[in-house]
Amino acid sequence: MSRVLGYLWRFAVIIVGFAFAAFVASAFGAVLLAGSGEPDSPLPVLDGPFYLMVSVLAALFAYYAFAPALAAILVAELLGRRDWLFHALAGAGVAAAAALLAWEHSVPVSSADTWPFLIMVACGLVAGIAYWAVAGRSSGVWLHGR
Repeated sequence: MSRVLGYLWRFAVIIVGFAFAAFVASAFGAVLLAGSGEPDSPLPVLDGPFYLMVSVLAALFAYYAFAPALAAILVAELLGRRDWLFHALAGAGVAAAAALLAWEHSVPVSSADTWPFLIMVACGLVAGIAYWAVAGRSSGVWLHGR
């Protein structure tokens, strides 16, 4: 019975880590997008619309990144990878895959789309580190016992 509770606890930790990573990635992306205006323009105020944008971006990030993140989490759990660099690079790969999934049905990708793609990959790096902080440091403990 305690083994089943351990599995359920690990599943809950993974879900919380994924949600936290989505919110951290969306906040990082919103700050990057807010600061990418004209050089002489004042910085936007981080108030209500900013928080709404972060919430909407988190939902979009989580939606498009779910399948690639599931694969990365499964690899990390089965291999017992607990280092932050693995999770950061996996987050970048998940973000790249999610960007390609999001742009799959839109207009053809051109060279003008590299800036949003690079922003998403940077958000993936930050999301991977955020996931590592919550759930990645104990990846595979339930399986390997270390």
